[in-house]
Amino acid sequence: PASEVRARPQSVPLEIEAGARIAVVGPSGSGKTTLLLATADAYGNPTAAGYFAEDAHVFDTTVRDNLLVARGDVTDAEAVAGLRRVGLGPWLDELPDGLATVLVGGAAALSAGQRRRLLLASAVVSRFPIVLLDEPTEHLDVADGPRMLIDLLTPGALFSADRAVVVATHHLPDDLDCTTVTTVADEYPRPR
Repeated sequence: PASEVRARPQSVPLEIEAGARIAVVGPSGSGKTTLLLATADAYGNPTAAGYFAEDAHVFDTTVRDNLLVARGDVTDAEAVAGLRRVGLGPWLDELPDGLATVLVGGAAALSAGQRRRLLLASAVVSRFPIVLLDEPTEHLDVADGPRMLIDLLTPGALFSADRAVVVATHHLPDDLDCTTVTTVADEYPRPR
């Protein structure tokens, strides 16, 4: 990694420069989400940083409407491009009404991997200068997960080089050149 920092969940929020690529790495319960939320709160202005939760809601409405939540003025061409960039092109091509297809039951209409990619497409089409992604490759298969992390953390691959991207994850692929923050859970006394 380019540089590595160790942080406790209650530590100060991350300071993020334009174009930064940061991986927040640690086991479950070590405070990755807490650090991302504290960072989102620190930027105060809701247009400055966008937090995309691991379990973000998928609405029982059209594919298009689910992307409009991230950016209300996204065009159909931008929506299609965003879906294709995260690997949902073949899925979109098979939908009966394309972007106008209603996801009946919301998340229930998608596999776990499709849901994760739809949420990533929302982040891609958003205009936040700082994108905070919580476990973005959860539920992707063993080959796709590392490739997606590399794309997320490589300037210009999924996000333009001027946008900062922070990813919370359990593991990073080898030889990924980005700043790494390793979260360390506090040691709590065990009950006797």
